[in-house]
Amino acid sequence: MHEHEVVQRWRHPAVLIFLLGGFLGAALNLGTTLLLALRFSVTPLAAFFVGTFLNQAFHYFYYHVVYVNHEIRMRTSLPIHLFLSFWVSLGAAALLWAGLAILRWSLPWDLPACLAVLAASNALLNRISTFSSAKMAEVEYKEMNESYYDDHTDETKVSRFRAWYHRSRYEKLTRFVSDHYRKGMRVADLGCGNCWWNTRRLPVTGVDINAKMLQWARKHGRLKDYRVCADLAKTGLKSRNFDLVLMSEVLEHVFDHRKVLAEVHRVLKGDGTFLITVPYDFFLGPFFILFNLNCLYMGYVRGSEYHKYRCGHIHHFTQNRLRKTLAENGFVLENVFVVNGLLLYATAHKNKEN
Repeated sequence: MHEHEVVQRWRHPAVLIFLLGGFLGAALNLGTTLLLALRFSVTPLAAFFVGTFLNQAFHYFYYHVVYVNHEIRMRTSLPIHLFLSFWVSLGAAALLWAGLAILRWSLPWDLPACLAVLAASNALLNRISTFSSAKMAEVEYKEMNESYYDDHTDETKVSRFRAWYHRSRYEKLTRFVSDHYRKGMRVADLGCGNCWWNTRRLPVTGVDINAKMLQWARKHGRLKDYRVCADLAKTGLKSRNFDLVLMSEVLEHVFDHRKVLAEVHRVLKGDGTFLITVPYDFFLGPFFILFNLNCLYMGYVRGSEYHKYRCGHIHHFTQNRLRKTLAENGFVLENVFVVNGLLLYATAHKNKEN
């Protein structure tokens, strides 16, 4: 068995992704059938054949995306798959029957167009929301310039909303860390980037894969020390040496969070505090919608390869998922709260019973 087959990842439920694909395929089928029958006077049977063919083609590409690499693979057992297929097919048949029945009463022309727009827009959103790769995004991240995160707070370079959002989260993160810091404490920031949040110049040791960001952060006083590290599970930091360990919007990126959390457990002092922030990313929630729309725009309109891979987000956390992940890896979640409706901020300590 390969290692990636035993790594647990928090993802959107496979059943919901499957049903979403079924709904979109059924909508595409019905929309095509009605459009051909109404606009081009194709016989209903032939129109349904074309719609069904497009439906099957859509599902081929849909599941090719879902199963494209081992980081996002979602498997459903054959009996469940057949059961869901039956109900999706039954639903599509019911929609077709209803459509044909309405056709006898002069169906309004705008309904097929609405169905076609719904199918197309949701197919695009689903495409970008299911294809994420931490490893591919990591390649792009390594080459980013040192001002990447600073640029996100500049209204002349990004939209006003994005600039506000990133300024807000960095400022809240500064206060969050400062509230737990006491003079003389040693702080490690794993996956720190250019450590934008550290405007108060706390003595932070940064660890990241992007050397340019680390060097820039050290030069501008955001880091006291740093390590360029290809794997956050192997930082090379001293054991039980840090009072505070921070991972801000990192856990959703790491392929094997068990090994990374084991490394946090190793470098954190026995009475130390683990500070975590992650996106509050539940299926069809505010972050899910805004983040995927941004990835769609940045990836396919602005041409950002990093965003085409959803910035490497391969885990999706809620409060319960975060609590369970930490508990399974030797930590007790002390406190968790939602920031701006889009992020989770949490504090944890080592489980004394381990």
